Amino acid sequence: MGFAEKIEKMADDKERERGRRDIVSLFFYLENCDVKGLDEVLTEIKDLWESGLYEKLINAFKIEAYAKGKRSFTEDELLKVRVVRLARENLRVGGLFTTIFTKSMIAVKTILMIYSFIEYTYYMFSGRSSQWDDALNIYFSGLDERLIFALDRFDEVELEDLPEPTPEYFKMLRKARWKDKRAKKTYDKLTELMQETTNSVLDYPDLNKWIKRISTYKAMEDLFIRTIAGCSAVNDGRLEIEAEDVVRAYKTFFKLIETDVTKYKAIPERVQGIDGYHGNVKHEGYLVCESCGGYYKLQPGESPDDFSDTCECGGELVYKTNLEE
Repeated sequence: MGFAEKIEKMADDKERERGRRDIVSLFFYLENCDVKGLDEVLTEIKDLWESGLYEKLINAFKIEAYAKGKRSFTEDELLKVRVVRLARENLRVGGLFTTIFTKSMIAVKTILMIYSFIEYTYYMFSGRSSQWDDALNIYFSGLDERLIFALDRFDEVELEDLPEPTPEYFKMLRKARWKDKRAKKTYDKLTELMQETTNSVLDYPDLNKWIKRISTYKAMEDLFIRTIAGCSAVNDGRLEIEAEDVVRAYKTFFKLIETDVTKYKAIPERVQGIDGYHGNVKHEGYLVCESCGGYYKLQPGESPDDFSDTCECGGELVYKTNLEE
């Protein structure tokens, strides 16, 4: 190894050591904060780091966000998404002006981050760049509303049990603010920790290759967390975002990227009239095991053909329109 290479390696090692110290320092600070549920978030960050799942997410962003030739929605088609339409009608658009000259934390552009992270997670589990049918599932399955209203329990609720999105809800989101320095500092410190985690996952010396794209990714991740934290507060009837709302937002983020979101299908009623939609047959009913009696309720857009004919117990699954058959 030549002199130049030795100097470069010393710089690389120094950067890694600095990052390690920063991570240890941030963990120490956060572990000593009196915020309910924060310890669970820190454990989740460690697990994501060690499992490689966070690296998969970042790689999905690097591939999917810059994929060429994807069919995109027209503005009219996008406005058929209830959440997008209501956000457009009741929130500021977002961008530099909103960030600097107004107090609005949540804008149309921050709401759109919800769909971005659904898309990257979709790529992680499908293993391919989004096709047109995938895009319909991402925007029209109701997963956006599950995330907004059920947060980290989005996979445990029935869509029909959630409240309807309303203009009043988004007007409250527009007014959402940090409650105090404790809330903002919790957000800032977790943001710093996730930044260092990202740098470590990508290996500090190699980071320069991706610096522009990763800066974009980190901005998107922060906006997603901020949006879900705001939803957590408004769901509770509050305009002030507390530290616990930030924790809930991170739990939602981790649950999302760990969930196979490809199971959420476009709801036929919501995609009528969109060019390229071929129309899924609507099935309402249950898959019932004839052996153990267990059952699964089909979700909007799902078909019995989407599932195996065999239950986990080995029994045969039979489609029934209701449980009384």
